[in-house]
Amino acid sequence: MSGGNFTVAVDLSTPNASVDSITLVRRPGPVESVRITAPDLREAQKKRSSIRAGFEERGTGGRVDVLLDVVVHIAADARTARREAVGGQRGDTVVYVGTPSGLASLILDIRAADVADGVTVVPAVAEGSARDSCVQLLLGDVLPILEARGLAPDATVRPHAG
Repeated sequence: MSGGNFTVAVDLSTPNASVDSITLVRRPGPVESVRITAPDLREAQKKRSSIRAGFEERGTGGRVDVLLDVVVHIAADARTARREAVGGQRGDTVVYVGTPSGLASLILDIRAADVADGVTVVPAVAEGSARDSCVQLLLGDVLPILEARGLAPDATVRPHAG
């Protein structure tokens, strides 16, 4: 699978956010995107198949990408991530709490297993320094790992966490 066949976005929406989300890795070409939640990867894969089948039945001639929401909190070590993310867990979607390299591995596994056409990373911690640190690690640590594994960052977006 080539690097351009997967999308990675981060949902930055908060009550005080100036932007809703930013796309870090973008699939090329015109595409309609649909975000989904699922309690596990198997259910996500089923939802993706169903959505794609419905899209093909409509015969619009375009392409639909199904992006799986993954609720995330990362820190330099897993223990810190777990402590900071207390209360950020959800049962209705995939959750990852751990390290940047673990998150990168999960994203790459979702890609390799053809679970979804991309992921939307949703920070588990709504605001504050723990959320800011998570976003910094996403941009500074996870993105380079993904790039090294063939998911080149979107050339039009130069993410800077603030």
